[in-house]
Amino acid sequence: MKSFIQKFSLAVAAMAIIFAGCKDDEKAPVAITFSSAAVEVTVGSITSATILTGEAPFTVSNDANASATVDGNTINITGIAVGAASIRVTGKDNATANLAVAVSAAPVNAPVLNNLALEVEDGGGTGTVTISGGTPAFTVTSEHPNIATASVSGTTVTVTGHSMGTTLVTVKGSDDASATFAVSVTGEQIFFGPEKTQIGDGRKSFYIEKNHTIKKGLYTMVGWIYVADGAELTIEPGTVIKCSDYNWNGDKSATGTSLIVKMGGKIFAEGTSEEPVVFTSNKAPGQRQATDWGGIIICGRARNNQGTMMIEGGVDAPHGGDDDDDDSGVLKFVRLEFGGYPYALDNEINGLTLGSVGRGTTLEYIQVSYCGDDSFEWFGGSVNCKYLVAYHGWDDEFDTDNGYSGKMQFLLSVRDPKIGDQSNSNGFESDNNATGSTQTPYTTAVFSNVTIIGPMGQDPNFNNYDVLFNPANLPAGLTPYITGYGWGTSTGAAFPIRTGIYQAAMQIRRNSRMSCFNSVLTGFPVGLMIVPGNASSGNTGNYGTGSHEAATNDLLKVKNVFFAGMGMTGADVDSKAHAWSGLGPDGENFSANYFLKPELNNTVFEPADNTYASIVASIEQLGLKQFQSKVLPIPQTGSSAPNDPTADWRPVAGSPLLTGGDFSDPFLNDPYFDKTATYAGAFKSDKEEDNWMKGWTNFDPQNTDYSKLP
Repeated sequence: MKSFIQKFSLAVAAMAIIFAGCKDDEKAPVAITFSSAAVEVTVGSITSATILTGEAPFTVSNDANASATVDGNTINITGIAVGAASIRVTGKDNATANLAVAVSAAPVNAPVLNNLALEVEDGGGTGTVTISGGTPAFTVTSEHPNIATASVSGTTVTVTGHSMGTTLVTVKGSDDASATFAVSVTGEQIFFGPEKTQIGDGRKSFYIEKNHTIKKGLYTMVGWIYVADGAELTIEPGTVIKCSDYNWNGDKSATGTSLIVKMGGKIFAEGTSEEPVVFTSNKAPGQRQATDWGGIIICGRARNNQGTMMIEGGVDAPHGGDDDDDDSGVLKFVRLEFGGYPYALDNEINGLTLGSVGRGTTLEYIQVSYCGDDSFEWFGGSVNCKYLVAYHGWDDEFDTDNGYSGKMQFLLSVRDPKIGDQSNSNGFESDNNATGSTQTPYTTAVFSNVTIIGPMGQDPNFNNYDVLFNPANLPAGLTPYITGYGWGTSTGAAFPIRTGIYQAAMQIRRNSRMSCFNSVLTGFPVGLMIVPGNASSGNTGNYGTGSHEAATNDLLKVKNVFFAGMGMTGADVDSKAHAWSGLGPDGENFSANYFLKPELNNTVFEPADNTYASIVASIEQLGLKQFQSKVLPIPQTGSSAPNDPTADWRPVAGSPLLTGGDFSDPFLNDPYFDKTATYAGAFKSDKEEDNWMKGWTNFDPQNTDYSKLP
């Protein structure tokens, strides 16, 4: 028996230790803290306080002198009687804290409101509050206008709900005496955080399924934000959205933030030249880089040559249909900065990705800067575009694929010579599809009035080798120039973009029938590269197939185009680094022969040799006000050189570009084209009235202060 008792005692002791350990492992309550230790409110009015820490959901108790309600992390306190009050707040884990409230008498002649707790629906629902007493005329102010806005007419306040949440509305008389009431907007919540300025709740995928308006202001965006079929997202002029690079559990296969408009959804981001809508990095000046976030993806129901497709980038966004007039909304006077993210190899989120977007959509005055992949890419669709700027992108500038048939006019691209992509960076890149098949509709994009400033001629130290180039194949004594500022020099999975080299100003391949008119392109190793069929490296023949056949039969055209500062006018083989010159001198390959056909009226200002001085001399014949992207010298290290404050690539008096355009070709009959633009390149002249970049563009986003609105 004694032995049994001893064993039983030991077992009880062991269980006690286990239970004690379990108790020690229990989660400690999270302390509740507030935005202010004490708040003040007047009788008959409302104020609010924010819970900064604690475990939600919260409950609140009332006091004889003040009552309270809680919505998320916001406490709304109503003054009942003069005196001190204490509101007790309890968290889910039973942690408690007291919020001190001082209730004072309402000011003499303060407005008296018939309702201190108004409820309205989101998406435009309205409600009213009536004012009695007070001194007219009255003014009203909403604390969070993205949640609800308010207006006043006489003694009636009308509140319009925009997004689920709470806000306070203050009514003030002409003598400054005021009263405040609370507004609760029911429905779908898209704004989060203490200040209701975070778009998305922090989950990887967040769906907007109703109509919402983002009022002018400064916001952050977190996650893949989807605008669902039937929903509309409106963004007011002057809005700045800083996009988080947050990722989930260290998962580098997906970037933290992108805005995805699904088929049937619509976006209306219509800024002005004075107040553009800006999507940018959430990092501080000097710390920003390509791939800080994803980009904007728009998917529509226009035709492509693959049927229903899934857009690149790993997101849940199919596209494609049979409605070439499909309307996905408006992007106008919009900037996208430091986006572009390779979700996987050859599966990237671009700056602006367009999947089967129809021509009912308006895309004008859009700048994409420092994008980690292509600045603009079209996968099928029929949408037309004007006034696009691609600035210091990583891969290609204007990439068309999968039967895209839109018309584009007035486009500018300016390359940073230190940034090149592992896939070889081009100005234009165009494919019928990935396999180069003859599936219809063909890619028949038509560009006119384009200016592309390439890397050659910008810096006397430039060479077309990058820091990841095999050292064994480097010319003796050469130090690679293309560094990507250290953004893409890793070979590990933690940073998916890679440096590479430059290739062609214009690459047309894989049965594409892309055409270009009235344009000027400078400073690439190769000017025009029309690749036969779906040829890969080493195929220099087969001129009668694919894109070569299309060019021969006038199914694609390159006409009234100026080249200057090119390493060679044309080459027929892509993706064969530093071997394009092995195809033979100009005049002995299809691409060069085609470009120089007299009936195409193209012009080549050819360098005497490949020295910097000769390249610059040839580009200077164009009469551009500027043909570098930055003030020289460009530093070998660091994030960015100071930008030229003029940022002006327009032609000056006497330039051959001023009269270099022509719209007599049938490919330019479409009414979308402005046929008064009888000049080559994106700009009519260097006169002030001809600068369509003025006001809304930004060529130094690295150093822009986005901590406040301009």
